[in-house]
Amino acid sequence: MIHRLGRSARTGRAMSLRALLFLIVLATGLYASAVLVYLGLRLRPAVVEMRREAEPLAFMFGNLSRRVEVLEASVITLRRLTAEGEAPQDSLDAIRTTIAQVSDQRLAGRFGEAPERLRGLLGRTEDALSRLEISISEAVALLELGERTRALERLQVVDGRLRETDEELGAAQREGLADLIAREEALSAAIVNALRVLILILVVGGGLLPVLLLLGHRWIGRPLRNLEDGLARIAEGDLAAQVPVGRNDELGQLSIHFNEMTRVLRQRAWEQGRFVAAGELIAGVAHEVNNPLMAVSAIAQARLGEPHLDPEQRQDLTQILRQARRASRILSGLLRFTRGSDSPADHARLDVVVDDAVALVAHQFQVDEITLDVRLPHGLPPVRGDPARLEQVLVNLMSNAVQALREVPPPRSIVIAGEAAGGRVLLTVRDSGPGVPDEVAARVFHPFFTTKGMQGTGLGLYISRQIVREAGGELRLAEGSAAGGAFVIDLPQARPSEEPVAPSTSDGDGGPPAPLAGARVMIVDDEVSVRQPVARFLRRRGASVVEAGDGREALRTLGETAVDVILADLRMPTMGGVALYRALANDRPHLADRVIFLSGDLTQLTAEGVTGVPPERVLVKPVELEEIEACLARVLDSFH
Repeated sequence: MIHRLGRSARTGRAMSLRALLFLIVLATGLYASAVLVYLGLRLRPAVVEMRREAEPLAFMFGNLSRRVEVLEASVITLRRLTAEGEAPQDSLDAIRTTIAQVSDQRLAGRFGEAPERLRGLLGRTEDALSRLEISISEAVALLELGERTRALERLQVVDGRLRETDEELGAAQREGLADLIAREEALSAAIVNALRVLILILVVGGGLLPVLLLLGHRWIGRPLRNLEDGLARIAEGDLAAQVPVGRNDELGQLSIHFNEMTRVLRQRAWEQGRFVAAGELIAGVAHEVNNPLMAVSAIAQARLGEPHLDPEQRQDLTQILRQARRASRILSGLLRFTRGSDSPADHARLDVVVDDAVALVAHQFQVDEITLDVRLPHGLPPVRGDPARLEQVLVNLMSNAVQALREVPPPRSIVIAGEAAGGRVLLTVRDSGPGVPDEVAARVFHPFFTTKGMQGTGLGLYISRQIVREAGGELRLAEGSAAGGAFVIDLPQARPSEEPVAPSTSDGDGGPPAPLAGARVMIVDDEVSVRQPVARFLRRRGASVVEAGDGREALRTLGETAVDVILADLRMPTMGGVALYRALANDRPHLADRVIFLSGDLTQLTAEGVTGVPPERVLVKPVELEEIEACLARVLDSFH
């Protein structure tokens, strides 16, 4: 149904949320790119042009300045030599070499790279440098010939040439600086204009930002807030929570799925409520049925203890006892399955768990012509886990197998096989049904997944796997299950300290597990048919028995008669077993520790808030008379 809604919602959708987000991101990227492109197109040409013309000028002015400085240094050396009257040849050669080097650095054809208005100034500066070089060379030659007077005259010419060169270079530099300033002003103007346009773009973008925020709030924020509110309502227990479906995009789909989820949760909660109500009904019925079963069982056991029964009567009573025990076992299993255990055990014997689980579903085997084959090896080690919860797993697996087998004609079979290896115990439940298809196998443990339509909750296998995992094991679908369903329960073995100790049993014909001779026992039960057979049995075992119909009568009797142990029913009119226990805990605490409870539903103890009662002092109806005797003997022995 969810997929169908999803397909219908996607039909005719104008724009998905993904497409909207993509367009927003694309628009933002284009906006940022446009700003960068504009700045590049607007400013780069001016910067490039300025750099293109400034670099040659910087080189030319640097070249001219360095050459002028070198020639000035040569003139100073030449003037010193002339003044001294001595001109070593090596010094004169050094001046000639310097002049040659400066001459080699002439700019020549580089002037074409300069702006047109600077070319003439640079050319005149270059010409002045050339004339200065020639004059210096002439002065060097005269000094080399020893004509000191003429050399001094030529140095005056050199000084004039030097001033002329400085003036020409200064004029060119001033014009170059003016050109550079003009270009810098043009670049600044371009930058200002670009900044104005950029500010306009940013203002326009800032104006669009509220629109984008409003659009995001409408398309994303509001649906997410609706979903958050819906989840909060579900967390508070409101399974009727629904969220509006505003659009047919991804968030709309999510809202549809949310509403469908709450519908499924409401349906599952209603079904769970029915299961809880059924459990409560079973518990009440079990108590009412367990009392007559207890009476039938107790009477049959008491009569079987008489030595002078004829064979036919003994056979009839044995059959009555056997059927009463069978009914009791089914009722106990139903109670255990529907109510669970308030104090879960940490270890279990799989043979007992399998027997109890089979007893709950065995009636379906005959109706559906199913053969059950249990293959548990002798001495299968105990495993970790609560027996009641593991029984729930097995009942669920066998129930699923029964439903699957109804799809195939007879012969039909279910095989439960166990094996132990490497500290693990494997229990396999296999059926000869149609198997589990691959597309179902991938989802078989998903919650709420079911192939049973409205008849299934989709939680059985999910909960079963969780139960097994909590015990440290794993529940998995066996390979090859397409040719017949097979599930494997993999559990760790119980540690030696966890292994259960098998209780001692009696067949009814041997002696009691412990002597009751001289013991003073009080039986408190409103059912005469239960109380009297138990009393007769205990008296035959040597106990002194006092009977009471409810808790108040028991308290009155205790004021007159001393007892060693009390056997009390939990549910009785006027005053039940729990109220009696509390009264004894206040007035006679030594007797409260000697109370043994009888009940058709152990959960009554938790419901009444009674804590601290050891489990060995609680018996579930119907119970074997020998078990009552053994429990009484254990309690009495603990105080001797």
